[in-house]
Amino acid sequence: MGWRWVFLINLPVGVVCLLLTARFVAPSPRHPDRALDWPAQCAVVAAVALLTAALNEAGRRGWTDPAVLAGLALAVLAVAAFALRGRLARSPALPPRLLRSRAMSGGAVVGLLFNFGFYGMVFTASLYFQHQRGFSALRTGLALFPAVAMTMFASVLSGRLSRRTGDRPLVVTGMLLGALGLAGWTAAGPDPAYPLLVLPMMAAGFGTSFALTGATATVMGAAPPAYAGAASALFNTTRQIGSAAGVALGGSLLATGTDYGTGLRVSMAVGALAYLSAAALAWRCVPARRAARAV
Repeated sequence: MGWRWVFLINLPVGVVCLLLTARFVAPSPRHPDRALDWPAQCAVVAAVALLTAALNEAGRRGWTDPAVLAGLALAVLAVAAFALRGRLARSPALPPRLLRSRAMSGGAVVGLLFNFGFYGMVFTASLYFQHQRGFSALRTGLALFPAVAMTMFASVLSGRLSRRTGDRPLVVTGMLLGALGLAGWTAAGPDPAYPLLVLPMMAAGFGTSFALTGATATVMGAAPPAYAGAASALFNTTRQIGSAAGVALGGSLLATGTDYGTGLRVSMAVGALAYLSAAALAWRCVPARRAARAV
């Protein structure tokens, strides 16, 4: 039927989410005194669009291509415009003082790093299984299933444990598990048997989802209630930037390596370093115990 049909699965899921939201999510408080900051919104949309396009094109054109460099430069300019607008606006979309919060800014970067590692792994592994090992698309999906299946289990477990342990142990543990998983894939050799890859994939999937709850709670807990939406947008935007960067870098490494196996191992090693960096940052920025939301 064609690969585009896979996106139809989002339609019933979206309808169910809308119905559940209407039924169970309480209305949030309105702030009629705060006008929508259109210049800031346009700047951040431009920054994310330009950065994502540049990262995606880097895998095809190369990192030194003029179009890629121009896209990155324009993205930096858009970020600078957003920051300047935040200082000048009477009611900024994201006040600079919030970004000075170690918990908020650090939690957002942790989200970027673990999405970078996980989605870089999923993308490069998908190409590796199909182009190096000759798997069909269906068999590739089944091969990646251990990583995805663990995300569902880990998110439920971390949500229950967070009440007892706080967020920092969960985020740090999850990132260390993710690093161990990708490092295990790197150490498995240039052409390992598939059973040797199952545990590394499970560790990466479990660790990423295990850390997600704590990282989300950290960012949201650092934001005043009036800026809960902005904090949520910040966290999700940085995560998606991490995903785009992981996919782009992984694709570039596969394209420039001598073979898929070498490029894949380098990509996994880079992802493991991203997970380790996230663990160190979480130890410094994520509170040991969940504090009451800022006011």
